Amino acid sequence: MIRLLLLLAALLAATPAVAGEEQSFFAYLRSERPAMIAYVPTGFDPRVPPADGPWPAERLGADLAALRPAFDGLVLYDFRPDVTPGILEQAAALGYRAVLLGVWDPRSQAEIAGTAELVRRWGDRLALAVIIGNEGINDNRYDIADLAHARDRLRVLAGTGGSVLPVSTSEPAGDYGWPPLLAFGDFLAPNIHPAIDQASLAPDAAVAWVHGRAQAIARAAGGPVLVKETGIPNGGGDGFSAERQRAFWSAWLAAGRLAQIDAPSIFISFAAAFEAFDAPWKAEQLRDPMEGHWGLMNTERQPYPAFEVWSAGSPAR
Repeated sequence: MIRLLLLLAALLAATPAVAGEEQSFFAYLRSERPAMIAYVPTGFDPRVPPADGPWPAERLGADLAALRPAFDGLVLYDFRPDVTPGILEQAAALGYRAVLLGVWDPRSQAEIAGTAELVRRWGDRLALAVIIGNEGINDNRYDIADLAHARDRLRVLAGTGGSVLPVSTSEPAGDYGWPPLLAFGDFLAPNIHPAIDQASLAPDAAVAWVHGRAQAIARAAGGPVLVKETGIPNGGGDGFSAERQRAFWSAWLAAGRLAQIDAPSIFISFAAAFEAFDAPWKAEQLRDPMEGHWGLMNTERQPYPAFEVWSAGSPAR
């Protein structure tokens, strides 16, 4: 099975990436049927110390090959020297078009330096952007000044003034009424979760609710917005099921992947899905069964019906 998936991914990678302005991250979001997926490797547990040497390339390749029939972009959350470089290596080889890199800890010079190196290495092959921090202001792990310092240091090390490296951060949608957060970055990347904030909504109503929150944020900011996280779990709680997850993503894609708001520079991308694979470690860490069931595939890379919805809407490129 893995060999078949790798062969399929190689066929999908036959068209090389395009360099230059058309390769920019914003151009990718505006392209026909962009499709990004939040990705953490199967079998990975961040609570376990890194092993000696890199994460096995064949495992990363099998993960990304399994996802490739439906997705051509990845959303990452941190930089780990044993994992992240291998992800980009496999993504480029398998024909992915875009990667939203992540710096989990804005105070980590190692994460910033490692991410900058990836930008230098892969910026001509992949449309790249960087999310500095994920819900860390909400969790009191860092402050807005830490984000600004990390952004400036990243751009120095990456050798870019920012025009070809969009930078943002990510917080829950309800926090974007705070002006410093609303003003940070080249685009906004809120996490908008109806399963957490509006769990009783039917799938189509949940989609409309997410769209409404995103539109309010875009108009308040006057700039681009990518809904970085949203979705419905496939289990782990009352009312959550693989069928409800499928219905949500079906309504989501039917509503469109791009919305233009007012001026040409203000748009909303609905091109990202949360998340690739079920994550039992997360349910244990957060003591919430739902948190282990966001995947569009299970831990054995077997798809739930929602994956087929994305695959049907994302023909081979």
